[in-house]
Amino acid sequence: MEIDPSLIPCPNFDSPGFASLRNALIIDPNTPNVTTNEEASQKLKEAWEADNQAQRLDYQTRAQEREEQENEVQRQREAEDKLKEDELKKRDLELAQEKEKKRVPLYDFQLGQGLSSLPLLLHPYAQKKMANRDYVELWYFTPEAFKEADHNRSTAESNRFELASSDDSQAFTLLGTHSTRPSSKVKPDEDLSWADVQRAKSAFLGALPTGGYPAKFVQMFASFYANLDMHAELRKVGGDRVIALYHAKMRRAWFMENKQQRPFDLAVIANEILQECRDEIRDLDHKKALKGKHLKHVFPTGQH
Repeated sequence: MEIDPSLIPCPNFDSPGFASLRNALIIDPNTPNVTTNEEASQKLKEAWEADNQAQRLDYQTRAQEREEQENEVQRQREAEDKLKEDELKKRDLELAQEKEKKRVPLYDFQLGQGLSSLPLLLHPYAQKKMANRDYVELWYFTPEAFKEADHNRSTAESNRFELASSDDSQAFTLLGTHSTRPSSKVKPDEDLSWADVQRAKSAFLGALPTGGYPAKFVQMFASFYANLDMHAELRKVGGDRVIALYHAKMRRAWFMENKQQRPFDLAVIANEILQECRDEIRDLDHKKALKGKHLKHVFPTGQH
């Protein structure tokens, strides 16, 4: 270990141990001013102090260099530790953000404002269709559909996978069903009675926010049902069947036309199409009557 020169005491050059050095200085022709022991001792002391001072300066320089090196190493170590700490904090933040993404978000609410009625649980298939703004049969908004969704939700929402292929390709794709299967009990709108439509319309209108429909569109659908409710056709014999058929055709047509970028105001009653529905119902009744007469002719009363 290196010793600090400032801690080394100056030797006693007057002592007998330095007599030979003193004598050598006295007789040395290069030191003509040194003629006595006292002068020789002073000369040795001055030489030692000069050398010690040089050693002190050298020691201080090297000590300062070592300190700077140690400080630089310390700074590098601290910078590395800071970098590691920042990386750990960043990783912890990313993990926290990933965890938060998996959580159900919390939304603001009004204190003191409760719930007046339980929300209806849409059938998962209808939920997806409404979210995508796709056409979905009105049956999914009937009490029967809600009952099926409520009782079979655990089965409907199970994560199953199917092999799917396109019409023009032999390639198969593994797809998750994820509760998007249509119900086996679904009825097309054409098979719904007007009473069925009236039972389902409010739920359908209430589900429109699922697809983020603007207020203008929500108002259109609401006016569509209001105009049908008040239409004079309902006061005619069989008019409920005509209105139910008109509803089925027009609601499906609106979604088809919207996909073609040609939406129209569904609330406006199309009298020509309404007449077509009257004719279709009349033709169905006529065919049914003819079939009944034919059966009576083939199987007279009492010979069934």
